[in-house]
Amino acid sequence: MIGMQKIRCLLLDDEPIAIRIIERHLTSFPDMEIVGRFQSASPAMSFLREHQVDLIFSDIEMPQINGLQFLKSLKTPPALIFTTAYRNYAVEAFDLDVVDYLVKPISLERMARAINRYYDRQKPTGEQIPGLPLKEEVLNLKVDKKIVRLDLTKLDFFQSFGDYVICRYEGKKLVSRETLSHIIELLPSDRFIRIHRQFIVPLAKIESISGNTVYLNGKDLPVGRSYRNSLKEKMNL
Repeated sequence: MIGMQKIRCLLLDDEPIAIRIIERHLTSFPDMEIVGRFQSASPAMSFLREHQVDLIFSDIEMPQINGLQFLKSLKTPPALIFTTAYRNYAVEAFDLDVVDYLVKPISLERMARAINRYYDRQKPTGEQIPGLPLKEEVLNLKVDKKIVRLDLTKLDFFQSFGDYVICRYEGKKLVSRETLSHIIELLPSDRFIRIHRQFIVPLAKIESISGNTVYLNGKDLPVGRSYRNSLKEKMNL
């Protein structure tokens, strides 16, 4: 796991159990720090006037001031993810440029995708925060009921194994109940390629190609027939 600057989070929901569920999910993300918990919008608004917050998780249907009204009331709102039991507010929510719209019950995997979206929206500046890779350098992967944040430059390759995927990372093996099809969607397409139904590799670490074999980091991996042309195109062969 790589070092991270803490992301300050505020939780807003009129149901205490909903706040506890979000809290439990966020324990899987070591870079997320909860700095405020509120059951109504007014005290949350007061808190935001005095404290810096990076990301808000907010319900929509709440007494007095609902989540949409709360967001509209903020002059310079932090990034916001809606967490709601209702789907009918989705269009209006995305018109307000929210990061994501999570419908309860919220799974850990769905939470991970929302947090990935949050990082994707962070614009890299000319000067990088120490210890914080730029957005395209990070992948969230569920390993042993935890979400592990991985530096893409340290990934060696991915291999499918039954219902699981083995991630080779800095000489270690991380096992995730994932699919290669989903993982390739999360990776930058100009830097990673699927070479076989069982393998995804980083283009930069390919040392050589001979026939139907790719060599990288002392490993020789097969190239599937249906993946040969895309590999040649990416490698300008």
